[in-house]
Amino acid sequence: MMFQKWIPTNNLGNAYDMESITWGNTISFTLVADKKRVAQDNIQRFQLEWNSSHIISYHVTDETYRADCWGLDFENNGRFYTSNNSDYIETFQNKSPLFPDNAIHFLIVGTNTIVDVLAKEYPTVRIID
Repeated sequence: MMFQKWIPTNNLGNAYDMESITWGNTISFTLVADKKRVAQDNIQRFQLEWNSSHIISYHVTDETYRADCWGLDFENNGRFYTSNNSDYIETFQNKSPLFPDNAIHFLIVGTNTIVDVLAKEYPTVRIID
């Protein structure tokens, strides 16, 4: 995988999972801390929110079926990554000549759910604590 560590906001722990996904004019992914692995002084709940018009695609997978993520070093690199040249981007580029050049692949590796988001911009981060 060709991903770089991404830090959506300061004071994150390194074990979150997807609590909910909402969509409408915006698409929001709410993440909640794994209480056993995230200290109380770290952020416990937050949202990553994109304007719907900036989302190209998103895909949700049970982590059991994503062997490509099993070897990631969560302790040192966290669970949030970005890429401008992933296989997911390449798949879309090969299928559509209209695919935007500025697309970013966001990989969110939760403790039991993995979310891939292709977007034209970075999300807004909202702390929910």
